[in-house]
Amino acid sequence: MKKNELRKWRENYTPWDKPIVTEGLRLAVHFDEKDHVKRMGARWQPDPSGNGGYWWMPISKLQSPMLSDVYEIVNVFEVDDIVADRVNGADGLTCLEWLNRNKMVYGPDGDIIEENALAAMEDLTPIVYEIRHETPDSVQYSHGKYYVFDEIGVVNWTPDGRNPNYNRELLTLEQARASWELLISAGYRPVSDVSS
Repeated sequence: MKKNELRKWRENYTPWDKPIVTEGLRLAVHFDEKDHVKRMGARWQPDPSGNGGYWWMPISKLQSPMLSDVYEIVNVFEVDDIVADRVNGADGLTCLEWLNRNKMVYGPDGDIIEENALAAMEDLTPIVYEIRHETPDSVQYSHGKYYVFDEIGVVNWTPDGRNPNYNRELLTLEQARASWELLISAGYRPVSDVSS
């Protein structure tokens, strides 16, 4: 993200308080903040094109206590206004709390951890989208359903109307969008978008 885009995004920041169901969280970090997140265990993910990339924090680091010599506020857009908090340090905060205070959590990153996703989905009601493809010269069709758990960023894809609890593929929202677009381009069409 460019500096002005990052500033605007942080003005509307919502703290990450959802269950973590992927390998980690993607971060929105300014160049001047990178050394702080790197010290806390963040990793750099280069873009496959060779241009740019992004920082992400592994799930194993998110509940770790902050290092005592890390400033509480390193957000480049707030540092000048909150000098006192920088001096106090970040004692007592977890890494996730610190990332939220600095408005850095962009969203989920990496593959879904099935155990975490299934536990988070337990009490949620998905929105169900069905997609269908009729074969030429017949009424036979193939279809599938996307069970979207938007609150946690997980989609349960179930092909051919099978039981979603036994024949499933858990996808991130981004993966599900790509899957949907691929099926639409192959001739599938949406059937419904009703809640289950």
